[in-house]
Amino acid sequence: MTTRRLRPTLPIRRWLALALVALFLAPLLTLGVMGFFLFRDQQGPWDPTRIVETRITDQADHWQDPTWQSTLQDDLTDDDVDVVLHIGDEEVFRTSSNPLGESGNGSRLVKRITVPDTASLHTAEIYSDPLNGPPEELREWFVPVAVLSALVLTLTGIAWFLGQSIVRPLTATSTAARKIADGDLAISLPASRVREVADLNQAFASMSDGLRSSIQAQATMEQDRRLFISAIAHDLRTPLFSLRGSLEGLEKGIANTPEKRARYIAIAQSRADALERLISDLFAFTRIEYMEEEPARTRVELDALLTELIEELQPRAEARNIRLLPQASPTPVTVLGDGHLLTRVVENLLDNALRHTPEGGTVRVAWQASGTAASISVTDTGVGIPESELPHLFEPLYRGESSRNRQTGGAGLGLTIARRIMEAHGGTLVAGNSATGGAVFTATMPKGG
Repeated sequence: MTTRRLRPTLPIRRWLALALVALFLAPLLTLGVMGFFLFRDQQGPWDPTRIVETRITDQADHWQDPTWQSTLQDDLTDDDVDVVLHIGDEEVFRTSSNPLGESGNGSRLVKRITVPDTASLHTAEIYSDPLNGPPEELREWFVPVAVLSALVLTLTGIAWFLGQSIVRPLTATSTAARKIADGDLAISLPASRVREVADLNQAFASMSDGLRSSIQAQATMEQDRRLFISAIAHDLRTPLFSLRGSLEGLEKGIANTPEKRARYIAIAQSRADALERLISDLFAFTRIEYMEEEPARTRVELDALLTELIEELQPRAEARNIRLLPQASPTPVTVLGDGHLLTRVVENLLDNALRHTPEGGTVRVAWQASGTAASISVTDTGVGIPESELPHLFEPLYRGESSRNRQTGGAGLGLTIARRIMEAHGGTLVAGNSATGGAVFTATMPKGG
């Protein structure tokens, strides 16, 4: 799901208010601009006094020519402009007997000019109305056309904005909804400056992203579920076949000597133990994977818990000539947690260490407190863990090349269970290799009060 870069937005009511204001102001501004440039007094582009001034200045030699005077009289009558011409102290021509108007109160503007570079003093007085604008025939159509054009342009702008900010995004959202319904999540929504539309598209984008994540998570979960069932079925089948073979050998009398019977019974017992470990791992994994409540928080003395576990596993270690060495903290270490679950963590780590330590090797269990954290480390003298396997070691059902032998038992869940128990206690579990090459597992969690 993609959206364009977010831009500042306003509520749709505010945009509508701005549109109404624009519709009201556009004609007023148009009339104002027209009045300023076209109808201002004696300075507009149609100001006839400018034309008259230029004409009488350039044609000063013709002031006393009757033909020129007649032509000027006719031209100025149409423009509602009057002039009075003087050569020296003598008046030589006037276009009106009363150039100040009928009232004679001086309401008409007067402009006096002197023509330079003439043999005798040439002066002229120009009279015109204070509001000379464009010609009357131009006024009749120019103002309505200008106002109508302003309204059309404003409405066009508003329509374009509504189309880009409301209609187009909503259409895209509708199209995107249909695409999602058909299973196509690769959609894109345009940005909008209208807050309600932008919020709708943002909510739709979040919904689409959530749906995409949900579908991906469901597909991953389904794939993991199939892999999990396949691996568990394989792990259960192996000891079952071995157990069945041993029982059939006893039933059919193949084990016809006390030594053979003892060996068959030992194999059956070993495979039964493997099945018990598998079922125990499955039960523990299910409990941790779907744990809905926080683990119990009680005071747990690590010294007592670890000492007891080490003593219980000593016979198994001695049977394989492995030294199981505790390295206790110099001071008591107390944590807050579920004693049963923490016991399961250490059992898994010790079981893993004993299965991967060769005869004559050593497994060390150390615990200590540092600051606000407590740690437990289990170190063995086995072959260690390849660097390529370390990132995947705690994944459910993962088995590295060095530990694929199904004779070791387990479903590849022990380390996953251990890490998730530690995370549920606010801690973690990490794996690495010691300086001598063996594997090191370190579990940490907050200390108790």
